[in-house]
Amino acid sequence: MKFSVVHACLWLSALLGSALLVSSCSQPNSIAAVENVERSPYSESNSESNKVANASDRSVAKRSVWKGNFSRSSWPSQWRIRKQGDWGWQNTAILADPRFSQVLRVRYPARSASPAVNRKTGAPLGGTQFYTNLPLAPQDSIRLSYYVRFSKPFDFVKGGKLPGLFGGTETSGGDNPDGTDGFSTRFMWRKEGQGELYAYLPTSSKYGTSIGRGKWSFTPGTWHHLEQQVDLNDPQKKNGRVQVWLDGKKVLDQSKLQFRTTNALKIEGIFFSTFFGGNDPSWATPKDVTVDFANFSIEQ
Repeated sequence: MKFSVVHACLWLSALLGSALLVSSCSQPNSIAAVENVERSPYSESNSESNKVANASDRSVAKRSVWKGNFSRSSWPSQWRIRKQGDWGWQNTAILADPRFSQVLRVRYPARSASPAVNRKTGAPLGGTQFYTNLPLAPQDSIRLSYYVRFSKPFDFVKGGKLPGLFGGTETSGGDNPDGTDGFSTRFMWRKEGQGELYAYLPTSSKYGTSIGRGKWSFTPGTWHHLEQQVDLNDPQKKNGRVQVWLDGKKVLDQSKLQFRTTNALKIEGIFFSTFFGGNDPSWATPKDVTVDFANFSIEQ
């Protein structure tokens, strides 16, 4: 008897299990209506082979506990958005996409950079930011996965932020945490598309810690699959760990990290934060550009 892909999927689902947990939160009024978008130039021909070839890099198998897409009907119930710390909804739109059905497109107007630059100079506010709660109790270990695509062409300038994980309240803005009040693990793009993990840690100097800069690169016009596995440290020990995969290939494995000095501080959710910068105009984008986001998931 032939063993089809469908049979394999059913068997794997039964083995690992999954739970799609939803909750109620209000949909931001400024999210735009569904629009059409050009077919992605991304080819999936090597995507599955990468996953198979790098299966050993994935440590142990993870169980999906939440999936967050941008379907117009399920967006309000899937994402547990906090009421504080959000901005930039006017720069977001839900678009139709042939690969992911719907994606979230974020716009960065010409001359825009961080909110600090907007406040200092009156330049346009680019990007968006919001915090979402995990669909389960705060955790010590979580894997975040999503897809990202930069518009083509895209001038990366000096760099900009991409979503990651967080805990506590001191997560950004130059206010480094003290081990009890917060941390974050956003991604960044840097010059010429270089990638890095940009973490706010109690060991950070001002404006966070750059980890693994240049270990991977982003290509405009291409869908990239980003994953980060965060394992918090035991209090009083520097035994935390972050692993990063790009398109199924492990590109970063950083150990001996300190996220906290108390067990009370845990991973609380997704820090969806994206903008150019940097806190001065030298980081600003010279032209209007966009970045698309799709298929977020949380695994344990």
